[in-house]
Amino acid sequence: MKKYIRKCYFYVAWLFSKLVLFLPYKFTVGFLSNVIGWLAYYVVADARKKARKHLTMCFPQKTPQEINKIIKTIFKYEAKNFFEMLNFPKMSNEFFDSIAKMEQEQKNIFNKLFERKKGLLILGGHIGNWELIAAGIAKNYKLNVIAKKIYIDELNDMLVKYRNMKNVKVILRSEPSSARKMLKALRNNEIIAMLIDQDTSVQSVFVDFFGMPASTPLGLASLALKTGTPVVMASDKRLSGYKHQFVISDEIVPPESTGDFDTDVKNFTAKLTKCLEDFIRENPEQWVWFHERWKTKQK
Repeated sequence: MKKYIRKCYFYVAWLFSKLVLFLPYKFTVGFLSNVIGWLAYYVVADARKKARKHLTMCFPQKTPQEINKIIKTIFKYEAKNFFEMLNFPKMSNEFFDSIAKMEQEQKNIFNKLFERKKGLLILGGHIGNWELIAAGIAKNYKLNVIAKKIYIDELNDMLVKYRNMKNVKVILRSEPSSARKMLKALRNNEIIAMLIDQDTSVQSVFVDFFGMPASTPLGLASLALKTGTPVVMASDKRLSGYKHQFVISDEIVPPESTGDFDTDVKNFTAKLTKCLEDFIRENPEQWVWFHERWKTKQK
């Protein structure tokens, strides 16, 4: 029975994605996303409550009115993310550049680090439209993203297809060959991007996030320290209208080694997490606060 229900989910999503392509971009990303985001705020009560709880924990100085305003914006932005990705098939390079693109100074950061011939690791999070910045970077460089497989195979294939059409290569964590593919990509001087801002079922370590211990994936820090690959943070910031700004840091240098690899990985993971936290603190409406970031408790 579950198999047929999942098939139904896929066909509904597929039909909806085709419908979006027949509608004007500004109608779907502008008007329709605002309507759906507004409805989701009132209908998806569990997500709304989680976002309110987490924002209140992390920003105790904000009033309930300020918190609610941020939550409404988050729902609206997530709806925009969804429609922007569904519009990928009809986005020309010229149109893409008109809403979001890497600046030359940002390309200079990448180009200088590529001179080391060790590839590049990108620290990312569920900030702004993370699919859009991946596509923007992939317009200029060979980019691989590490992703979790969606439990509905057809939907997973559909998502991978949307990424691939923007030259974003996907390495699924569940693949037996994922480690080999990552090392090969770095040897080829390519980019690997990882999102480390969620509490997931991967090898993790507890580090501080908004003043509270949070279980955080350690794969990025571990890979960087093992291979000597440089790391930068790349985030998308949604602006007014239909515009986006890509925010790319200089190289994030690991803390001085303690001589113990596990400790070094934890310290570097903490530093990387702090980079994400600093961005989120300045732009709280850009992050997905309905995720249970502090779900796993430290023993």
